[in-house]
Amino acid sequence: MSWIIMCRRLKKDRRGVSNIIVIALSLVIILAIVTDIVLWNYEMNQVDWEKMKENIRITDVEPVTQSPWFGAQKEYNINTGSRTEGDYIDTQSLDTRYESFEEGTGGSNNITLVNAESFEGGWTPLGWSSTGNWAKENNYSYDGIYSADFDGNVGGVSGYLISPIINTSDSDAIYIDFWWQDRALADDDFEIEYFNGSTWNNYQDLNQLDSDNGWHHFTDTISDSQYFISNFQIRWWAKTVLSGRTACVDLVTIKKSVSEETYFFDINGQFNIDLSVYPLTYIKTVEIQLLYKANDSSENWYLKTYNWTAAAYSDSGFNSTSGTIPTTEWNYYAVNLTDVWQSYVHTNGTVNVKIADQVADGEQTSVDIDFLGIRVKLDGTQFTFGNDGGLTVHLVSLWVINPEVHQRFNINVFVNSAEFETYLREDIPFPTRPYSVKIVTARGNTAVYSGT
Repeated sequence: MSWIIMCRRLKKDRRGVSNIIVIALSLVIILAIVTDIVLWNYEMNQVDWEKMKENIRITDVEPVTQSPWFGAQKEYNINTGSRTEGDYIDTQSLDTRYESFEEGTGGSNNITLVNAESFEGGWTPLGWSSTGNWAKENNYSYDGIYSADFDGNVGGVSGYLISPIINTSDSDAIYIDFWWQDRALADDDFEIEYFNGSTWNNYQDLNQLDSDNGWHHFTDTISDSQYFISNFQIRWWAKTVLSGRTACVDLVTIKKSVSEETYFFDINGQFNIDLSVYPLTYIKTVEIQLLYKANDSSENWYLKTYNWTAAAYSDSGFNSTSGTIPTTEWNYYAVNLTDVWQSYVHTNGTVNVKIADQVADGEQTSVDIDFLGIRVKLDGTQFTFGNDGGLTVHLVSLWVINPEVHQRFNINVFVNSAEFETYLREDIPFPTRPYSVKIVTARGNTAVYSGT
């Protein structure tokens, strides 16, 4: 009997335990649901709070047409001359500090007066003159693309190609070197003459030297003292040239030999474009600027750069190849590499720039360089963002909208609280007005700037 009563009590106790377990599990489930609801509500409130705390704006949109100047990266290589004061750091910015040099001995008493003139620039070259049918043409060339060309016509036509005035008064000898083209010329069609200060003297009928069609090389050494004057010149005379006949001149070099010691200046330096900011793809051209002064204003100075294709320093294709004549005051001189800049910029952004004077002469010149630098020209846009909110803002996209363009660009810009951030895009040309620019943050906020 007692055993039966015990079993009934155990059965009753089990039912109570089960009820307790059910109630406990229900409480756990309810607690989990409530916790999830609270956490979800908190997270939603946190996102909304962060979004509301963002306060981003576009403060300015402006065109960017050029980079800052890039100065010399290390000391200049002095090929001829010497450094007398300062260092390359003094040439990196426009200020009162400068680096000073002086010319060195040229190493040779042969002075170049006309340096490989191949008529690639403007017609006529600086100091040259012409009459008749002389012109710069690309029908025939020995060096480069062009030559000085004279075409005949029916009945015959004549004309002169005349060199610059050259000071040979201190000469022991004058050296003439050029190439000329014969296209069906006859005797007496093409002659070279020398000027002695008062008279043009016929020196050579070129067709009697070489009468075959094609390019011919002419050289001459003048030792006759009547030509050692301050205004020596040579000229090419096309005489009554008939239709179908052509004479050309190319790659003219004139030198003189002097007995006195001569001086020359030649340095070069390395400059680097920051391709991480200004990629080659978006560069339009490159500019070089020099601020200098010298104590001799009687000779030209030139800026040239290393042509990585031709493996030589050159100014071919520059907007100016005539050089600069200094004064004893500070002089600015700038050149533009036009559309040939890619030949002068290495794929790593290196540009090697040379400064040299025109010819060696008998006066030792001192030169001060306050600034020498390069910069790139481009067609980009700079955006300025201001963060007036309490959180760092992450900008993820940018829109440029005007009547011609409606384009989205991915960006990755962070703007700290209470700060401004400038953002340059070389691949976004400055939009035509009217336009609007919109930015979007990672949290979904937007800001719009209108340019009217």
